[in-house]
Order: sequence, then structure tokens, then C-alpha cells
Amino acid sequence: MLSIINSSNIIGIESFLTKVEVDITNGIPCFNIVGLPSTEIRESRERVKSAIINSGYKFPNSRIVVNLSPADMKKEGSFLDLSICIGLLRNCIKKSDEYLIESMFIGELSLDGNLRRVRGILPIIIGAKECKIKRVFIPVENFRESIFVDGIDIIPIKTLNECIDYLNNNMTIINNKLDYINSEDIKYDEDFKDVKGNYFVKRGAEIAAAGNHNLLMVGPPGSGKTMIAKRIRTILPEIDKDEILEVSKIYSVAGLIDKEIGIVKERPFRSPHHTSTKQSLIGGGNNPKPGEVVLSHRGVLFLDEIAEFDRRILETLRQPIEDKYINISRVKYSVSYPCNLLLIGAMNPCPCGYYMSDKECNCKQYEVNRYKNKISGPLLDRFDMFVEVNQVSFDDLKTCKKSESSSDIKKRVENARKIQYKRFKNDIIKTNNEIKSSKIDQYFEMDNDAINVIRLIFNRYKLSNRSYTKLLKMARTIADLDESLIINSSHINEAFSYRKAYYTYFG
Repeated sequence: MLSIINSSNIIGIESFLTKVEVDITNGIPCFNIVGLPSTEIRESRERVKSAIINSGYKFPNSRIVVNLSPADMKKEGSFLDLSICIGLLRNCIKKSDEYLIESMFIGELSLDGNLRRVRGILPIIIGAKECKIKRVFIPVENFRESIFVDGIDIIPIKTLNECIDYLNNNMTIINNKLDYINSEDIKYDEDFKDVKGNYFVKRGAEIAAAGNHNLLMVGPPGSGKTMIAKRIRTILPEIDKDEILEVSKIYSVAGLIDKEIGIVKERPFRSPHHTSTKQSLIGGGNNPKPGEVVLSHRGVLFLDEIAEFDRRILETLRQPIEDKYINISRVKYSVSYPCNLLLIGAMNPCPCGYYMSDKECNCKQYEVNRYKNKISGPLLDRFDMFVEVNQVSFDDLKTCKKSESSSDIKKRVENARKIQYKRFKNDIIKTNNEIKSSKIDQYFEMDNDAINVIRLIFNRYKLSNRSYTKLLKMARTIADLDESLIINSSHINEAFSYRKAYYTYFG
């Protein structure tokens, strides 16, 4: 007896259809799985056998061969347990072959026949829909994670017995779908109104959020760098439905989805420690997993004490920051992860932390130079904005004047983003930071004064092509915040004011 059951597997954050071909023939009893199965899949033989017996069914005392097609792609994880069981119990199922061809079965089995939660269910459901599958049987614990995908039936099941009973029309299963979760109800504990002083830095954070410009803050300990960085996500625009699915696919594969919520409904904020390894930051391993850079997609990656990170690890960020994606290659395949993020860095100006501040610095000049040289020039060039964060004065701390709240700043940021969305409606990009150099002239219109100012800056500071482009992109964002169609000289000057710290400290 030969039966073919649809299942799925994952490479990176994309799924691919896996045909589970179960052949039961006469011969010496054995149970073999072929088709490049991983260790987890080979071990499924024992789980499947025990689950079938403990669920009250007779396990075939025959020669069993299970082929996982396509046979040239490695299969990982425990997704295939349920599909293998359905293939072995085909004689116990009344549904037609046509029904099964239109169905997909996903789930890990425990020895007593219960179905357990699996990671990566969201990309599997999306992939099944693209393959014209009409319904997917999944563990009930994965139900909330899957119901936000329209156009496909989701059948949540608790046990193998429940699955067989449903296929034999002996029971019904309620699978009410939920509406799209609105992210406007997200409340943050942090707020920009808590930040006293440093108005120049807060304005820089607003520009960074409006155009998705990478920001590096340099200042002494306790000046508020971390405090400001943690509040930047509170002024970012609400995450839309397409972005929710993008981010949720990544977190689903990584196994980081909150099973109570079932989806990621806020922009990620990731802050890895400076002792993080290359694999945890970039991703990888035998079965490539997304790292912190990928988990920050459509959100914020905050590198606190960036100069304390291993320099070789920091250098691996250069390509992902520039290209907005990262490739991890293995012998038989390569994985591409998206990482379109807002990079925020914070560092002290020297080992003791008080160089160029009001407090006396005890470092020698060569120690200061060695410290700032921990960040290479090419990596610094990936930052659009550089700001000095100074110690707050007593008057600023004790002032009765209320600072602007995150909600007030957010309105301006969202308005600037709407202008950008309208500008790029015929392109695949969303923010000014993503504009390709070849399209600068198409999107940027400057008056004569602005052209003269930027010419002087370019010649005086000998800007690289990348620095010149980043300066224009920032000026375009500042103009969007002012709701100005044309970039004028004040926009150029303000944009350059957020590059001066680079020449003051790193130059």
C-alpha cells in the first residue's frame, strides 16, 4: 500500500512543500525513513510507533519505507510526525485521496498521541497557501499563530485520535479566525517626556526615526544615551499588517512567538550584550538560525557600549546594514534573511568615559585613539548621524517645563513617513534611507542656496560618495518633517550638524 501525504519543512524563514510517501509492503518488519532526514526525523520512528499503539490503533507489522520528497533537500525538525502517522493509518481514514491531496499535516507527536507545538508554523501556513493547499492540520497550541493568514482553512487538533475522528466525520472542530490585531493599543513604559535636556540629541532621534537613519551617540557615562535609545521605538510609526507578517515569520522560525498573542504586533527592539558571539549577532549554525540583526527587522537594533564589542564581530555588520539582508551559506543551500533595521549605537569617548566632558579624563591620548579605533572607518561610514550626548545641567534636571512626549514626536514622524510612502508608492522602498544612489536626482530637488552649501561642505570635508548621499538623505527627511517639497539650505545645514561629531571626534 502506497500513500502520499502533504507536509512541509523550513529553510531559513521560507517553507517548502514536502511529500511524505509511505509504502507498506510484505517482508521482514522494518521502518526506514529516507530522503535526507535529520536526527529529529529519524527519531520520529519511535514517536510515531508509540503514538499509534497508545492511541488504540494497530501498528503495521510489515516492511515500511517512508520517503521524504524532494529527496535532495535536507529535512529538519519534528514537523513530519503527524503526516507519517496519517500515511501509516491510511486504511483507517474514510476521506478520499483527493481530500488528502488538498490537505497538509503538521505536528510533533508525543508517545501518548498528543500533538505538541512546533516552531515556524506561520511561514508553513503561508507556504501552504502559495502551493494551493486548502486546509492545514496543526497542533492546537499553534492555532493563534496561524489564524492571521487569510484564504486557507486551519484545523487545530489536540491528539492523533482527534485528527482521525475528524477525517472520518465523527467530530467537528471549531476554528474561529480572529481579525487583524491592531498595534495601536501597545503601551510603552518609556516616554521621551522623561528625558531632560539634550534637546539636540532628541531632535536627532526624531530625524533618525522619521527616515530610518542609523544613529551613533557618543558621551560620558550617565549622560542618557541608553535612556534615549530605549525610547526611540516609542516614536516609530505603527507596524502595518505586511510588516507584522514579515517580522512574525522570523520570530516563528526562531521559536520566540508569544503563544498567548500568536503574532508580533510591535516593532522589535533588540539590545544584545557586548559579549555576544558572531553567531548570536548575525545568525548561523548547522541549521542556520536568525541572529539579533535579523530579529531586529523592521525595528531597532541597539548596540550599547559598541566599542566593547569584538571588532571582528562588528565588521560582520557592514554588509547586512548596507544591503538590508544577510546570506548564510551552507554546503547544499544558502539562507537569505531580511534585516531592514534602524541601527542605534552608543559609546563612551574613551576608556574612562570622560574625554571631552566637564569631568577630568585620566586617559592618555594613545589610549583614547586606540579606544575609538575599535570601530573601523567602513563601519562608521554605515552610520548616518553622529551626536555628542552631554551631561545634563542642574537647571535642566530641576526645570518645571515638561519635555515633549513620545506621542507628540510620533505624530510628526508618522506624518513624515506618510510623505515618504506616497513618494515611493511606485518603488519597493519605504523610507529615505533606502533610496539607491542612482535615484537621488529623481527624488531630491534642491534650491540654489542648498546646492551652494552642500558644494562647500563636500569640498571642505572631502566627503566620500556614501557620506554625500547620506547627507542628502538626512536633508530630505528634515524637509519631510517640515513638509517641504524642496530641500533648502537650512535643511542641509541641520543635516550636516549631525555629521560634525564624526569630524570632531573620529576625524
